[in-house]
Amino acid sequence: MNYILIKTNLPKNQSKLAFKILRITAQSTYKQHTKGSTETRMERSYVNDGNRNSSLSRKVVPIRASRESETEKLFLLMAPAEHLNEARSALADGYKLNTDPTKTVWGRVNDAKKHLGAIAAGSSQYIAAQGLMHKAILREKHIKYVCANVANQLMIKQREMLANELEQYYLSKGIFIDIELGGPDKASIKLMCPLFRETSIDRIVDETNFFDHLKKAGFNKVVLGDNEGSIWTYRFKKP
Repeated sequence: MNYILIKTNLPKNQSKLAFKILRITAQSTYKQHTKGSTETRMERSYVNDGNRNSSLSRKVVPIRASRESETEKLFLLMAPAEHLNEARSALADGYKLNTDPTKTVWGRVNDAKKHLGAIAAGSSQYIAAQGLMHKAILREKHIKYVCANVANQLMIKQREMLANELEQYYLSKGIFIDIELGGPDKASIKLMCPLFRETSIDRIVDETNFFDHLKKAGFNKVVLGDNEGSIWTYRFKKP
């Protein structure tokens, strides 16, 4: 476990109850399974040898592979002017700005970059290609920024949901724990409960994966307190 521990005003009394409470929570893990499947469309050709009772021999040809090969051949045969026109068409394809960045249509940026990258420096279209490449790179940066922002907002939402679920779980067990999120992007979680003691918290850190789940949810700081002035602060080290 990668963390930095800061202890202040630690009490002498020790309790095993708090360890049991959080250990139950740590054992309630959520597993996400991603299942991916790929389909390959096949083209079947049948050849009959003239005998009506003979079985048909089958030749299986991957359609996707043959199409990609033909497309690549045509790409290599294109002239610089054709690449430039294709790049312009790709950038213009569906391009539409929106006040909500997540709804903006950016065009086919990768296709445009591929065509522009195929234009050699010595061609008369090179300067125009570099201007379009600059535009394509700017769009790519905007796309990455929007994606990163959306991912960050989803992580914040996940941390909020986790905090709420923890609080409801403890209440269902008849135990009140005050949970508060704070810091930039709500990446800090504070849990206050009068049952917390130094020994029980040390066991939670060393013998359960409770902190691992908090770290996976994007938390970088965990504060535990007993409502009597004793505070245990853990900071996760960056990888």
